[in-house]
Amino acid sequence: MRYIRGLRCINCNHLNEVSIIYKCENCSGILNVEYNYEKIKKDSKKILTNKGIWKFKKLLPVRQNIKPVTLGEGETPLLEIDKIISKNSKINLFFKVESINPTLSFKDRSLSVALTVSKQFQVDKVITASTGNTGVAAAAYAARASMPCTIFIPKDTPKEKLKMMKLYGADTSLVDGNFSDAYQKANQIAMKNNWFNLTSTFLNPYAIEGNKTLAYELYEQYGGVPDWIIIPVGAGPLLVSCYKGFKELKYFGLINNLPKMVGVQAEKCSPIVEAFNLKTKNVSSWKMKEKTIASGIADPLELYPEDGTRTLDTIYESGGEAISVTENQIKYYQKLLAEAQGLFVEPSSVTAVAAIDILTERNKFDYSKQSIVSVLTGHGIKDLDVLFD
Repeated sequence: MRYIRGLRCINCNHLNEVSIIYKCENCSGILNVEYNYEKIKKDSKKILTNKGIWKFKKLLPVRQNIKPVTLGEGETPLLEIDKIISKNSKINLFFKVESINPTLSFKDRSLSVALTVSKQFQVDKVITASTGNTGVAAAAYAARASMPCTIFIPKDTPKEKLKMMKLYGADTSLVDGNFSDAYQKANQIAMKNNWFNLTSTFLNPYAIEGNKTLAYELYEQYGGVPDWIIIPVGAGPLLVSCYKGFKELKYFGLINNLPKMVGVQAEKCSPIVEAFNLKTKNVSSWKMKEKTIASGIADPLELYPEDGTRTLDTIYESGGEAISVTENQIKYYQKLLAEAQGLFVEPSSVTAVAAIDILTERNKFDYSKQSIVSVLTGHGIKDLDVLFD
């Protein structure tokens, strides 16, 4: 991979070789793809080429001569919003509508990259754990790549998502318990059979690089850097990768400042928000007492609280916030968003809308000068039961 130095451990700083590994060989820490930005800058008059997320290929962990596994993901709209937040009508607000990606969620960005990397490594089969959207995207892109795919999902995964996985031809397995239980099952089988694990925590360092393209598109569409970016988070790779994308843009001299990142969780499963409110450095796993309708971000981080810590670090570094929202707020804003803007998104996604009023109540920004982008991560048609139960 011409522009990649290796996989840098965020814990001990050891540079691991580019290979199929999920943890640092020195200390078992989380891995981060490190690029030779100087070489990219020297070789490239233009960073952006082609279309969709693959116009940013030079900043993705793939060989430049390999054909991407793509369904046309990316280039989702950035909509200016003027009538959904009644408390502060003058707010400079935008929605990044990721719910119109090919499988109706932002996960298409990371899975397109992951399946392309799997072709580079010539793996035989891919596997993932999922609460729904990752599984749907993995199944679709694996089908596109003509590669067998196995998915472990909690039994309470929305049936719409399960049906989509099966329709794409994936082998699905329901797991008693929560996402952490599915994560453990998938990881055990991946290691035993040497299958490529696509699970979208921070486990696969290549997959999450696709999420950086959200930052590149926001830069192009907004014409610079929004002041605040609100993102629903389970473990938080989309938030961390988006911020990494903006840091890369700053390195290349395309921007001068960075956005403040806001991570949003459901009140019933909010380990990162709890740590933020307590002003602690590390995130602890969450003991699930009640289920939340925001199933897509219901990650208690039982086996990997360090993933939450990485997200918390990014929120701190950016000067951002961590916010939790109630079940009633989720239901209210899902209905309001559909009626006021014609946008139907799933409960996990609408947390990024419900958080706006909370952020404004904290008086964190100047309404007349600063802007907010809320990322709508998944489509509501993939989780219908919460509307009609």
